Amino acid sequence: MYNIRFIFIFLFLVSNISFAQNKTETYILKYRNLAVSEMKIYGIPASITLAQGILESANGESKLAIEGNNHFGIKCHNEWKGDKIYHEMMKKMNVFESIIQ
Repeated sequence: MYNIRFIFIFLFLVSNISFAQNKTETYILKYRNLAVSEMKIYGIPASITLAQGILESANGESKLAIEGNNHFGIKCHNEWKGDKIYHEMMKKMNVFESIIQ
């Protein structure tokens, strides 16, 4: 019985890892051309841009990436005149920053 349970747990974990890799590959395929064109302009390696976007946006699936088109977790300041989106983590961090100041 122990061996069967172990096998099921192992298969479950392997399938989840495979699913996550598929999401990452999809993200790379979707944004690689943009990352390369930005690399030519700013000199930041496309691999670094993609890796940071994957990490910060959960493969482009975070609320901030979907609703705010923000794949890097960049915060705006009071002077920002464009559209804004509020994120629960940002509210907590802003409170934290105001306590420090």
